[in-house]
Amino acid sequence: MNQPQDTAKPTRDNSSIQVIARAAHLLRCLGGDTLSLAVLARRTGLPRSTVQRIVDALVAERLLEAGEGGVRLGWGLKELGDCVADSVVSQLREPLEALFQQTRETVDLSVLEGAQMRFVQRFVSDQEVRVVPMLDRPFAAHAMANGKAILACQAPQEVERLLPASLQALTAHTLTSRSALARELQQVRATGIASDREEHAPGVCAIATSISVPGLRPYAISVVVPAFRFDAVLPAISEALLACREQCLQRLASPGSA
Repeated sequence: MNQPQDTAKPTRDNSSIQVIARAAHLLRCLGGDTLSLAVLARRTGLPRSTVQRIVDALVAERLLEAGEGGVRLGWGLKELGDCVADSVVSQLREPLEALFQQTRETVDLSVLEGAQMRFVQRFVSDQEVRVVPMLDRPFAAHAMANGKAILACQAPQEVERLLPASLQALTAHTLTSRSALARELQQVRATGIASDREEHAPGVCAIATSISVPGLRPYAISVVVPAFRFDAVLPAISEALLACREQCLQRLASPGSA
C-alpha cells in the first residue's frame, strides 16, 4: 500500500533555506556600513517588513547591532570569523613556515576587514636587515600587496563599494587614482601576483598572492622585503610564493590531508 506523501515538510524546508539565503544576502549587502532599514530594503530588494524580521533575528544572535544610527555588523560575526581564521591558520602553518624557511623574509597571512588588512599569522625575518611591521599605522588595502591580492578576488563594482571615496596617500608612491588601481588589479587577476613598492611605508616592499576557496573568505599570503634587496630576490620569492599558494589551496580544499 502506498504511503501518503508528506507535502508540508519540503515546503517548510524550502522556506527555512530561503530565510537563511536572505539573511546571508542582507549581511553581504550591509558590508562595513551602518544603514537604515529603508536603505537595506533597497539594497537587498526585499520588503521592509521582511528586512525588519531578519534584522531582529540577527540582532538576537549578536550577528547584527541596531542603534539610532541604523544597523551594522555585530560582534558575533567577528567571533565566528576568528574561529574560522584559527582553523585556517592551523591548516596553513606548515606551508607558510616552509615559505619563510625558503625566503628568510617576513611572511604574513592576512584577511580584508572593510578597507583595512588584518594579520592573522606572521613569521618575522631573521636577517640582519629585515622588515618588522609596525602595529600603529593603518593597513590600507589599496596601498599593500596583500590588500591588492584580495581586492583582485572581488568584482570591480565590489571593489568600488569596499574602498573609501578618497584613497589615502601613505607615501609618495601610494596609488590614489582609482583608475590606476583598477588597472593594477586587472593585472593581478591575470598573474596571481600583487606587489607594493614602498606604497605602504618608505623602504618597505612586498609581494602577495590570494587564497580563495568556496565557503571561505579570501586570505592573502605576503612576503615583505626591504626595498634595497627587493628586485634581486623578487624572481625567487615569486616562484616560492606561488608554490606555497598551491599547497595552501590543496590543504583548504582537502582539510583532512593537512
